Amino acid sequence: MNKLIKLLEWIENSLAVFSMAAVSLLVFGNVISRYGFNYTPIWSEELSRFLVVWSIFIGVSIGVRKNQHIGVDALIRFLPHRLLLASEVFLNLIGVIVIGILIYTSLVFIQQTMEFEQLSPAMRIPMYIPYIAMPVGLTLSIIHFIHNIVKLLKNPDEAESVLFASEHSEEKLNIAGGEQQ
Repeated sequence: MNKLIKLLEWIENSLAVFSMAAVSLLVFGNVISRYGFNYTPIWSEELSRFLVVWSIFIGVSIGVRKNQHIGVDALIRFLPHRLLLASEVFLNLIGVIVIGILIYTSLVFIQQTMEFEQLSPAMRIPMYIPYIAMPVGLTLSIIHFIHNIVKLLKNPDEAESVLFASEHSEEKLNIAGGEQQ
């Protein structure tokens, strides 16, 4: 399972870097083209928008993997270890359920888009192609939620490390950057 997670991490990181680098190059090229040659490729803004959507949904899965997604943990932090573990498993289960509903909804939406044969205005590609970012990113997120649950159940001592993962990574960055607390 760890090999699969490592592969998914590599894919997610690569997609995130590629999409943001491509957006940066497209926008930069568009500015040069517009002000230097008085020409704007009609497809570049649309492609940039689609790549940003992909990077957002891939970013969501990276946030879930690193436990840096939005959450209210003010009360959970003060719970005893066993309750902390139970709450973390429960919250990850809620994440699985919510993401599962979103995946189903996105697939219905994509199916309707395919039935209406909707095309993008500038590039004239089927709109379901950019919309595939939703179920892909959400599926990666659900895999990470499930992986978190498995880690918590296999090693209950990791409850605190899962909950406070983002704080530990910030500490590492501060120490590496020369700031010590």
